[in-house]
This record gives sequence, structure tokens and C-alpha cells, in this order.
Amino acid sequence: MGKSAVERSPNRKQIENMILEGETDRAISEWTKTKGNPIGKTAINSYRKKYNAKKKATIKYQEKKSQERLDNATDKIVSDLEYCDSLVQIASKAGLEVDENISKLDVNKLALVAIKTKNEIIKQGSDDDK
Repeated sequence: MGKSAVERSPNRKQIENMILEGETDRAISEWTKTKGNPIGKTAINSYRKKYNAKKKATIKYQEKKSQERLDNATDKIVSDLEYCDSLVQIASKAGLEVDENISKLDVNKLALVAIKTKNEIIKQGSDDDK
């Protein structure tokens, strides 16, 4: 499919500015006639639909917010994985150095829960991410 009348127009930049300023299709069409390169209001309207700055801005904003949510969730998961690593490390270093309120068995159970949790999180990633 070829370029539209607006895309071929030597006045394209001005037409786009008029669209962004909220000029009507009829007013833009009339203006193009004065420039010797008439473009019908239907062609202007078709181009307006494609050249919709508010729609593109909204899509860009939504994509940006979606990426921020994904980044925040990813950061939380990484933090959870690092916490699991630290629990496993604490358990492995604990040896017999536990007080009367916490038994070595309690520490080892905590380490096993941390390992299981970490493995469950990692399983949710793709094979390439493991």
C-alpha cells in the first residue's frame, strides 16, 4: 500500500501540527487548498487516526508503567532469592552454635524451607533463566 495523501504532501509537517493543535479535518482540508495541494477531509481524517499523539502517548505510558511493575516484581523476587541464600548460609554456619531457644534442627528446617522456596521461585522462570 502506498503513502497517503498527507504523507506525500509537501505540507505534511504543517498538517501534523494542525492535527496536534486540534484543527478540524475540514479546516485542514481548506488550508491545503490554499497551498495548491488539496487534500480531502476524509484523507485528513484517516491520517489523523493513524497520527494520534494522545493514543500513542497513552500506549507508551501504559508500557512504561507495566515495565515499572515488572521491574519492581523482579527486584522483589531477586530480594527473596537473596534472602533464601542468606538463610541457607546462616544454617550452614550455625553448626552447634545455637542457644537453648533455637535448636540445630530448627535452623536446618529453616534452611530446607529456604531452599524449597528458592527452587519453587526458580522453577517459574524459563529454562534459559535457571
